[in-house]
Amino acid sequence: LCLFTWYLTSSSIDTGGLRDGLDITSLDISIFSIFCIQILVNILLLVGAVKRIPSHTIPWLCANAVSMMIAMVFIGITILFGTTKLNLNYSEYVSSLTIMGMVTGINLFCWIVVFTFRKNLIIEAHLDRFPSGSDELSSVYSQCPSSLMLNHPPPSYYEIEGYKECKPPPEDSPPEYEEAVSMLFSEYPNSSEKG
Repeated sequence: LCLFTWYLTSSSIDTGGLRDGLDITSLDISIFSIFCIQILVNILLLVGAVKRIPSHTIPWLCANAVSMMIAMVFIGITILFGTTKLNLNYSEYVSSLTIMGMVTGINLFCWIVVFTFRKNLIIEAHLDRFPSGSDELSSVYSQCPSSLMLNHPPPSYYEIEGYKECKPPPEDSPPEYEEAVSMLFSEYPNSSEKG
């Protein structure tokens, strides 16, 4: 609502039209239609969230996916042609990229949140319909490690490979010093005479 009001009242946009007391231009109509669509899908998202209806989130996801794609195209055009063909000075170039990047990032975060919310609504509705777990989806979730129920941690590599113990076999302890020296003399009797 604030952006639409800014668009209608701003004197920095020099396109003529409704704000200058002239006839309505196609830019005015397109901005107004985008504004109305966003208001409708936001209301539909709110109703879907309150009543927990997952299909009511789809229009919001689609509308915001399109707006994110358009914003990404605008960011690409600004990066490629910002200071040359768009006649932006450096501060306008940086501020427009910053604003478009932040708006797109926030929009992407909100899109991911709503998508996750829709997925959780679908899973909850499915579990409410089939609490016994005898259908295909629940069997897939029971096999999937990211299922809703708490699973035990995965087995270690040693359990999978069948190793019971990883210790080396027991060895005899080394002999004492006196035994080692006597063994040395018994193996080489001539070395004591020469030394």
